[in-house]
Amino acid sequence: MVLLLITPVLAIYGNQGGWDYATMITLPLSAMFFIFCVLISKQGKSFQNPLPSGLLSYFIYWSLLLVATSVIIPLAPIQIFLSFFLFFSLFDRNYYVKIFKYFALFCIVVFVLQEISFQVSGIRISGIIPGLPLHDFNDAGWHISEMMSAERSSSVFIEPAHFAHFLLPLLAIEMYYDNHKYHYYYAAIIVIALLYLRSGNAIVGMVPIFLLTLPVFSKGSKSKTWGTFLIIALVLVVVGYYYIGSEMGAALMERQTELDSTYSGGSRSGFLRVWRGIYVYEDYSLWEKLFGCPDSTAQLNHVVSSGMSMGLSAELYFNAFQKILLNTGIIGVGLFVYIFVKMWRGNSICGRAILLSLIVTSFIAAIYMSHTMIVFMLLAESMKEKYNAPIKTIMKR
Repeated sequence: MVLLLITPVLAIYGNQGGWDYATMITLPLSAMFFIFCVLISKQGKSFQNPLPSGLLSYFIYWSLLLVATSVIIPLAPIQIFLSFFLFFSLFDRNYYVKIFKYFALFCIVVFVLQEISFQVSGIRISGIIPGLPLHDFNDAGWHISEMMSAERSSSVFIEPAHFAHFLLPLLAIEMYYDNHKYHYYYAAIIVIALLYLRSGNAIVGMVPIFLLTLPVFSKGSKSKTWGTFLIIALVLVVVGYYYIGSEMGAALMERQTELDSTYSGGSRSGFLRVWRGIYVYEDYSLWEKLFGCPDSTAQLNHVVSSGMSMGLSAELYFNAFQKILLNTGIIGVGLFVYIFVKMWRGNSICGRAILLSLIVTSFIAAIYMSHTMIVFMLLAESMKEKYNAPIKTIMKR
């Protein structure tokens, strides 16, 4: 559970051109655990599939497609499957939520200190651990100096969007799952932190979480239900109005120009995240549109022929929905629709809020089969009343 929690931080560090620290720990651990499960199953002890319904089928389809189109061993699907298998098998919801809160509070404190430091001195305190090599950057010192003078803080994460992805599930938990005395105050603190991030991911991810406030109060009288909902809606409108009119809101709105395909400014990250994959998909053949094209070399060719080249470091950067579409086609999208529908049915308000937040975030963020997707899906699935990690059943036997 601790490894699951700190993986997004561990992934920042590692050998340049090699594995990051998160992969160095998770991959061998997950491989050994899978072998352990296979061995105990041969001793007559059954071990049910721990993944949400349909997800194993997606991994099998993705792997077979990769073998058929590229004639290579599907290492990426296998590696990702092992991580999903490990964490879904051993997930302990109550313990994870407990340590989640403590670590999130630490991250928020670091974020506040960064903002205070910037307001006082014009320099942000870096959240990077000194002395450790950065996985995606040759010059760690240069990148740290860039982060210290950046426009936005990101706590101990590499960028604000990653911090937003980390906080969003906890916001749903504090609003709909945890009933401790101060949970609404903690939720308010998380909302303030998300707003101060000035991240489109934070805003988009919060919307579905707040939209589910009405069902929470549906058990009361009709007048009380609508009265409470209207009060919450009014507060959100007022806060949204003043936020957009503030300096933070203005900065966020200015960044929306990056969504335009004809934008000629310094950054096109918005267009890169939201639209580019659709243009690449249009360049696919009918066969590829239906079944997908998971081979990276073939995808690069489609990027070039579609005129969507964005730079060497971002050629295969797509949001999660587009990555599902590009890798596994309409069939893969259909499988994920089935997965999400099965996760939605019989789930609690908290589980549905987390799931909806994941779905909308998938249309703007590159979280395909990432640690972020694992955490969102784990927490959403675990909010079902009948949830029980399969490993617990084995240990009892």
